[in-house]
Amino acid sequence: MSRGKVLFVVTSHDRMGVLRNRKTGVWLEDFAVAHDILSEAGYEVKTASPRGGEVPVDPDSMRYTKHAVFDPEVWLEHGKELLLESITLDEIRQEDYDAVYFPGGYGSFWDLSVNRTNAELVEKFIHADKTVAAIRHGGAALLSAKTPAGQSILNGRRVTGASDDEERQMALDRVVPFSLGKRLTRCGAEYVCTEPWKPHVVADGKLLTGQNTQSAGELARAMLSVMEESSNGAE
Repeated sequence: MSRGKVLFVVTSHDRMGVLRNRKTGVWLEDFAVAHDILSEAGYEVKTASPRGGEVPVDPDSMRYTKHAVFDPEVWLEHGKELLLESITLDEIRQEDYDAVYFPGGYGSFWDLSVNRTNAELVEKFIHADKTVAAIRHGGAALLSAKTPAGQSILNGRRVTGASDDEERQMALDRVVPFSLGKRLTRCGAEYVCTEPWKPHVVADGKLLTGQNTQSAGELARAMLSVMEESSNGAE
């Protein structure tokens, strides 16, 4: 029996900005590691995206993995259906889910960061005092969400996400449309990061963020802890 549902919101954008011949999309490991931890704990995972349908997967995430035991090809043998038929954001009812999670993927810089339907979804989860989590570039999905008073939902919150040093090491700092850390800071958040590729998770109440793919397991377990605490408090 399912303990509840977690919504994974992923990018629909499949091109890397000015490098039109370079494909991008969701970073598979961010999606898969969190999915496996949450589903093994009894949660049902549903996938949504701005356009719906098949989710683009960043080809680099099929080649460069951060967890020694993660094999993208093997994972796709049983998990591919989660990426083939995502539902559109306007089909989502916040009431049907216990938490929302934004995996990384460079495409998020171009679509989720400015998508108003996504921003409204984040606002609803925050207003309902539910768990909101984002890792790496997934933090871009939080940028347009506002409070009822019109302030950023990130104002005064402590968060992390993909660092400038990590983007430089990927040789993409001049390709991505903005520095995530600087943009989060501009929203009024306290952005904190650690050295490149070191696991780093920041919890600010029920807002949970991870810096990089190495943080995916720790972030998913933090989600479980917060959701269990919320469930026990509601009893």
